[in-house]
Amino acid sequence: MYSRRQFLGYGSAAFIAASGRVFGAEAPSNRVRLAIVGCHELGRGQRVMKAALRVPGVDIACVCDVDSRAMDWAASQVLEISGVSPKKERDYRKVLEDPSIDGVILETPDHWHAWGAVMAMRAGKAVYVEKPCAFCPREGEVILETQRKTGMVLQVGSQRRSSKTYRDAIALLHGGALGEPRWAKCWYMSRRESIGSGREAPVPEWLDWDLWQGPAPRTAFRDNVVHYNWHWFRRWGTAETGNNMPHFSDIARWALDVEWPESVQALSSSVFPRGGDFEWPDVYGISYKFPGGKFVTFEVSCHHGGNPYMGVGTGAVIYCERGSAFFDPANNVTIYDEKSKEVRKFASDSAMLVGSLTDPTRALDIHHMANFVDCLRAKNAATNAPAEVGVKSTFMPLVANIAADLGETVHVDPATGAPVTKAASALWSREYEKGWEL
Repeated sequence: MYSRRQFLGYGSAAFIAASGRVFGAEAPSNRVRLAIVGCHELGRGQRVMKAALRVPGVDIACVCDVDSRAMDWAASQVLEISGVSPKKERDYRKVLEDPSIDGVILETPDHWHAWGAVMAMRAGKAVYVEKPCAFCPREGEVILETQRKTGMVLQVGSQRRSSKTYRDAIALLHGGALGEPRWAKCWYMSRRESIGSGREAPVPEWLDWDLWQGPAPRTAFRDNVVHYNWHWFRRWGTAETGNNMPHFSDIARWALDVEWPESVQALSSSVFPRGGDFEWPDVYGISYKFPGGKFVTFEVSCHHGGNPYMGVGTGAVIYCERGSAFFDPANNVTIYDEKSKEVRKFASDSAMLVGSLTDPTRALDIHHMANFVDCLRAKNAATNAPAEVGVKSTFMPLVANIAADLGETVHVDPATGAPVTKAASALWSREYEKGWEL
């Protein structure tokens, strides 16, 4: 068993100094009690849960999962790391009724994200929600409306917003060192295998299938959905676009300093089919035009990851008037001049690492969570990735899915993000299970 000090690596004092925090976080009056919702040991939830436990003054007071095995495993991990046994709760709605919980970490499937975030804010809880923070554009609008009305702290899990490396590089671009940033080329490539052809089956004794479906319309349990393959079903997932685009659609918006696009075009096809129940296309070519002539292109392939761009499976290149900047997934940024000569490198800063962690993206989870906790304590809604940032960057893949399904350009009001065309408006929202309407 690891002691809390061993788990922290540097120890609390060093981490506080490294992250710019102040002493007193461990004082009983300053402790933050969080609930983790969605904590399977093979999912991202366990990683974010462990990141939260590395932040001084944080208690994981409750673990919540519709899978009893995942809930028991997560509770054992919290006990091992912190020495405290958390409460276990299967029904998320019961978590929201607990006045002792300060905030929730939502690591659920996509169809739960907005519903969970909105209901938490209405219940007076701070929210850390994974990307994509919405299942459809209308849910993003409801998140913004709710956050503005309640003033609650919300952080979207776009952890690169808490990267000093990325922030320094963005400041360089916004300062005009390469002229105005004009075009962002982004990509995501992976090689996913077939999910097979599922069949209806009895619900496993460890799973509450009704609660798993939550706000989604009810259907029979299939044996190839839980826990990850739901991504590839339209009832619960948002395709590879929603799954992985938000990481670098966010960097593109940030670097170009743009908000809502004015038009979105998307072509998609099942180019490398693997068979089975995969309901989404596997290859997308997407273009966004923003006011001022700024442009974003995004290519997605989820069944063929060979020979990736710039040697990495995902990333973004920002083309400016007098050079370009390559943002890679390992938290490095390379600056090039007009002749493609490397002139500067923003390397992942070792000071951003925590204890024995050598993976900068894992360390960023901790810094991103620390920012959320700081803002929660201060009741300051200006997190590094607040509702405005998360919703607008999530909007990009969601509207791309609509454009691809329609086979036509989706025109958007760049002042509000509202659809201009009737066909797109009809796909702006989703169907809810009766009694679960948002």
